[in-house]
Amino acid sequence: MKKFSFDPFIKGKNIHLVSLSAEVIEITNWYNWYNDEETTLNMQQHYFPNTKEMQVEYYEKNIKNNPQKLQLGIYHKNDNLLIGVISLSDINYINRTAEFAVIIGEKKYRNFNNFIEASKLIIKHGFESLNLNRIYGGSTSKEIDIMFCKLLGFSHEGISRKAVFKDNKYVDIYKHALLKENYKK
Repeated sequence: MKKFSFDPFIKGKNIHLVSLSAEVIEITNWYNWYNDEETTLNMQQHYFPNTKEMQVEYYEKNIKNNPQKLQLGIYHKNDNLLIGVISLSDINYINRTAEFAVIIGEKKYRNFNNFIEASKLIIKHGFESLNLNRIYGGSTSKEIDIMFCKLLGFSHEGISRKAVFKDNKYVDIYKHALLKENYKK
């Protein structure tokens, strides 16, 4: 992976959240994270192969200039490396809600510290800069749902039974959300 000078949008201690571009796709492994079975184990991904060209097209159509989606790169400061992406999607400016998603694609950097720091940065931005009232998400993993609740203060909101087809079976989606009033506590 090539080195690149990223401009931070949201600064953290070890992690910065950075703007994404077609150029970032060209010089990073971002597109290939979605081709890895282990990385996408608990995601609704890995149904079709992904290419750099497809990732650029997705960026152009769904991320660039999209007022309902804030997707940022997770940049590891010490190693000058894009290690993942994080987003607030389906931003609803009337109901003040957004869906949270994160992927740390570089396996060496897949740990609680990077996950928590990046998550806290975008959650803070969502509540304090975008004036959101509710940030929600879901996972096919009950353990990930529990982790969101224990480490980030989300509340478990329920289960969509057999909602996703993954690995030749229908699996549940475990839903969680964080309200602004609970974030402030």
